[in-house]
Amino acid sequence: MTVFNLFKSKNKNPLPQRDIESIKRICRLLFVDDKRFPVVELLKKSGWINTTAIRDVDTLDQMDIKDAHMIFIDVQGVGKKLKFSDEGLGLVIALKEKYPNKKIIVYSAEAAGQVQAFHRGIDIADARLSKLVEPICFLNTVERFALELFSLEACVERVKKAIYNEFGQNMQTEDVIKKIKNIHTKNNYSVESISKVFNLDNAGSVASIIGLFLKP
Repeated sequence: MTVFNLFKSKNKNPLPQRDIESIKRICRLLFVDDKRFPVVELLKKSGWINTTAIRDVDTLDQMDIKDAHMIFIDVQGVGKKLKFSDEGLGLVIALKEKYPNKKIIVYSAEAAGQVQAFHRGIDIADARLSKLVEPICFLNTVERFALELFSLEACVERVKKAIYNEFGQNMQTEDVIKKIKNIHTKNNYSVESISKVFNLDNAGSVASIIGLFLKP
């Protein structure tokens, strides 16, 4: 029995254990594309019911952006309303800096050699896809990142990584789960509260990861 199942069995109010079908109902996907992209409808038909598309971004604070867990950005033709000189790649940089815990995926109809391969927008995106690949590649990418965002195992690993990268501390899996359970029981997802539970100063990134997992 894994530590995740062991911990679940000992508690009357267990942490969420989501399969891909339950994740499909809560994960919100956004495509930013100035043209109609058939993959959007395919995702909806495949059960990703919270999939939407917009032609461009008016502001980084608009609800479409704030609500999305995963944002797909076409390299060409978008980012114009915000006057990014590099269009979609400029938009990628701005979004990733403002929302580091959202998954940002870039895609393009151009051949790989034609896209600015060394542009920072390509480097910081979570994934890059060709617009011409088989649609299953988009479906697989969505499923992979959705599991990373909403499964307990992935949440714990992301928390451990964030704590190590920011505070230089190694924390055991069982300890992280216990602290997440504590937060779940208290139902307080503020940065201050989560920082106190983990005994860390300003654990904002940890709070973002746990808050997304517990209250999507």
